Amino acid sequence: MAKKKKSVSLIQDGENLFKLGKVEEAIKCFDKEISINPTNTEAINNKGYCLLTLKKTDEAKLCFERSLKINDTKAENWAYLGTYYLSVQDIENAHQCFKKVEKLDGNELSHSQIAYYYYSTEEYEKSALYVEKTLSIDDKNVSALNTKGLLYVYHKKYEEAINLFEHLINIYDSNSMFYSNLGYTYLLVENIPKAEKNLNKSISLDHENAYAYNNMGLLYHKKSDFLGAWEFAELATLKNAEISEFWKNKAEILISLLKLGNEAKGGFKDVGYFLCRANLSTIDAIIDLNTTEILSKEEKDQIISGMIAVDAFYAETTRNCKVEKDIYSTIYQMSLEIVALLDASESVEFEFAHYTTQETANALIFNNSPFRLHSVTTANDPKEGNPLLNFLGFTGSFSPNIYQAFVGSFTFNLDSLNQFRLYGKDNNIEGTGVSLNLSFNYFGENANINHAIVRPTKPMSSVAKQPLFRCIYLDPLSKRVISLAHREACVFYRENTTKSKEVMDGEVNKYLGFINEQKIKVENALNQLNNEVSNAYNRINDEFDKRNEAIKIIPLLLIHLRYLVKHYDFKEEQECRIIQVEPLINNSNIIVTDDNSRMYVNYLPFHNDDKSYLNTIYWGPKTSNYELFKDRVTHLGMNIFCFKNEHPFI
Repeated sequence: MAKKKKSVSLIQDGENLFKLGKVEEAIKCFDKEISINPTNTEAINNKGYCLLTLKKTDEAKLCFERSLKINDTKAENWAYLGTYYLSVQDIENAHQCFKKVEKLDGNELSHSQIAYYYYSTEEYEKSALYVEKTLSIDDKNVSALNTKGLLYVYHKKYEEAINLFEHLINIYDSNSMFYSNLGYTYLLVENIPKAEKNLNKSISLDHENAYAYNNMGLLYHKKSDFLGAWEFAELATLKNAEISEFWKNKAEILISLLKLGNEAKGGFKDVGYFLCRANLSTIDAIIDLNTTEILSKEEKDQIISGMIAVDAFYAETTRNCKVEKDIYSTIYQMSLEIVALLDASESVEFEFAHYTTQETANALIFNNSPFRLHSVTTANDPKEGNPLLNFLGFTGSFSPNIYQAFVGSFTFNLDSLNQFRLYGKDNNIEGTGVSLNLSFNYFGENANINHAIVRPTKPMSSVAKQPLFRCIYLDPLSKRVISLAHREACVFYRENTTKSKEVMDGEVNKYLGFINEQKIKVENALNQLNNEVSNAYNRINDEFDKRNEAIKIIPLLLIHLRYLVKHYDFKEEQECRIIQVEPLINNSNIIVTDDNSRMYVNYLPFHNDDKSYLNTIYWGPKTSNYELFKDRVTHLGMNIFCFKNEHPFI
């Protein structure tokens, strides 16, 4: 009994010292307890957390792994390791750890850590759930209260956030992060004096607090003291170079300096580099820059040029090339600008359908199977990828031998007889498939396309969502864009039967007007790309080696766009796609089916125990077992609606 009391005393002493900011002394307490009781995982984890606070990440990881070796059935042991992975921005491994936490019997500690994890990964509803679970056990848990404050900030409940952070400081006045969070919240409500006071206090308590430096940079930027803002932004990225948001803020500060004519800290190409460090894709940057009026076209082009300069796919594709690099970079940039015009994240298109067989639907819904992105080499169009090249004057076959595109196909039309006749056929009988309707939340909000080959040094989590792009329907002979994939007017009318005819006509006309505007922009951009390719060939026409090189390299540089361009004969499909380009050689992501007939990569499940993206399911006119399937959905408690409409089909 005396030994147990001593253990409790040492751990409490260590925790109290940690709260006072005496981290090194806290570690000594935990070390003393570990020397007495080497299997005390609480002491080992506390020591690891102290080391993490001191940025001694490798030593911290050893502590957390040691705890797991002692007992891998305790939720908090996995939670501590997950917190380590989160701190070093290894989201994939953090995700795996916290998935284990959820499957084990958690306690106050593990609940508070998983609450912050879900906040960090922007799953705010789950974060709030675990905050409340924690506070139901201990309403004074400072970690959960801090996360609750951050959630208040996210929901723009600034007064509640300020009150909560001030409450935390009253009971724990040596925590630098609480002052930083309070200062940031005051900044959001434009109370500059209080924001500056709290951020200065945060920095005085912890000279390594990168978040406090970043927030101070935002404050100085707001005061239009751009040089001061730059100094703090520099410190933030110096203290922690792994936080994407710091680099984005740094890019915005540099733009402000450049617009004042101050080029001492860098140029617009450096802005592009910072945006890459901010984990922004070139296509995302193009979309954002298209809405920015303070920059000229030349300045925007320089930013994109800076991003292409650190694009690993572009660098590898053009390595040791004989043709001038500016020719390739211009063509590559123009192709990405067209892809940006195809972004399908508009809120009016809030559902997308995937047509498939009943067998596949069973696997996706009841077996939690991941959705497959299939290689374009087995697509239903035997000339997949060629319409764009034909439009640009290329002839022959251009199947790359280094990279290949893998796509997931969806349509804007949710219950279409035409689609039922084409896809999901059982024994090749038309109308026997199903339409699985997915929420737009299944797809990425940001157009971070092909991150794995563009920024391979910063791996994306396998749980990361992919963006969705509408297809172009092109006639290569007339060189005209026939249409862009879109939702048919009838779909809007069916979904809004309670609205008046006048209101719906207005909404549909507005939507179709937007689609037509995008079509015109895409056609103009394709014509400009065609002119650029022609000019490039004119520049190298007399040089045989360069011409042969360009014939190989240009189609590969266009791979992001090529598989979003389809022949106009397929326009009734109204298709939108996830497109993921993968290197073929020694790539463990690529799976070959047992019969060697298909290659694919896995994507997020449509439905699993944690999350369902399915809203409704439509059954084709000749499907069987509809009632049984509907009962199985109800039996599992799934909130998915099943319908079988009467189509005019025999």
